[in-house]
Amino acid sequence: MDHNGTLVPTESAPGSWNLQWKLMCPACGITEVERAADGGDHGSVTVHPDRDAYDSPLGTRGGYLQVDLTCAAGHGFAFIMGNHKGEEFVGVVPRV
Repeated sequence: MDHNGTLVPTESAPGSWNLQWKLMCPACGITEVERAADGGDHGSVTVHPDRDAYDSPLGTRGGYLQVDLTCAAGHGFAFIMGNHKGEEFVGVVPRV
């Protein structure tokens, strides 16, 4: 899926360099997205330790942050942020 179908720009303060987007469900495109109900607010966010393995859902090596999300229609997915070789990656992947 094209990132334009998942990230929607929102208004920022005038003159600000703050970049902000709404995250849309990659399955249906609605913007009503919340942290996954099965994990609760605290169980929905997981910091995975920095390991010397390519175990991130993005295929990166090292630690990553995972936020489990569910849209109002019930589609589950995860927002992932990880680092690999000095670069930061973000991605949206199906939650299994």
